[in-house]
Amino acid sequence: MNIKKILFKTTDIDVEKALPDAVIMCNTDGKILWANDAAAEIFETSKMHLLTSEISDFIDNSMNLITNAITFNRAVITKSVIKEAYFYMTAKQIEDGYVLDFRDAQPEPAEVNRRVGDETSRDKNNFLLKLTNDLKSPVQSIVGFSQAMADGLGGTLSEQQSKYIKIINKNSSELMYFIDKLLELSQTETGDNTAEYKTFDITSLVNSVVRFNEQFYKDKEIKISVKYDEEFNKVVSSDEEIVKNILQDILEVLLKSFDMGEIIINLSLPDEELIKSKGLPAGSYVMISLASSALLLSESDLNAIFDPYKIAESPNRKNVLRAIVLASVKNMVQILKGDIWIESQILKSTSFNIIIPSK
Repeated sequence: MNIKKILFKTTDIDVEKALPDAVIMCNTDGKILWANDAAAEIFETSKMHLLTSEISDFIDNSMNLITNAITFNRAVITKSVIKEAYFYMTAKQIEDGYVLDFRDAQPEPAEVNRRVGDETSRDKNNFLLKLTNDLKSPVQSIVGFSQAMADGLGGTLSEQQSKYIKIINKNSSELMYFIDKLLELSQTETGDNTAEYKTFDITSLVNSVVRFNEQFYKDKEIKISVKYDEEFNKVVSSDEEIVKNILQDILEVLLKSFDMGEIIINLSLPDEELIKSKGLPAGSYVMISLASSALLLSESDLNAIFDPYKIAESPNRKNVLRAIVLASVKNMVQILKGDIWIESQILKSTSFNIIIPSK
């Protein structure tokens, strides 16, 4: 076997001298077939010993990490089993096995844990993104066809058939909403989101979100009012689309929680003391509060309201959905480098408060 051809597709390069990294070639069972001098050096052994060993003798959880490195096409962090050392490993699949490249030895353990956690989180979110996208298409078909049948496009239905079709349409529509919010959460957790700043009138944006939901809240006998002081500076520089999504999500949480009452949206300028108490740097901020006396939350509700993973086993599916939506909201607020918190007073009101930079 000509390892030079495998690695460089040429015989004109001395692989031993040309590669600064530690390189190992192993078969699909992990048996080491070839290694360079750098590999023997970082694993503190001889090349002869490497060639009579398996990769699992030197790297913890080796085959799973090789699979992950190939699947996600990126370096993974590996831990030596013979000493307290860590390496970044990339892997390339070849006909007879794998070519493994090791570099950047011994990052700090805390950094390793953080990066492993980040990789796990990314893998989880990539899985959820794919899963929810795959689920959307069939659920959309169920929603669309059941609505068409309810409208009589498939022919006249009996009273019993019409009842069942409406139930199917209602439940599939709720499932579609759940999938959309799960997808939104996965997208906001990827860590790849950045804000696109532009100048806009935040009062106009708030009013447009309220108008978008007008039919829904009027059907439920809910009143929404928007308030701000005369000296309030309406012009802000932020990501208009993210701000709109934040407002829409919180408004949906409120509108789905009760059938009668009032929602007050208040725009203001937070004082320096409040900004400092939230751990935000000094600067210009705008505060948006959405309050209602119709939504009352208990202390247990507040403890997990931004964390759907804490209440995943809750018998109340609405609480899980609410936490998914609000977790997305929290992620979006953090993308804007702001803060969000909830104040709830027993028998009085619940207020969702958001602070975001205005410049």
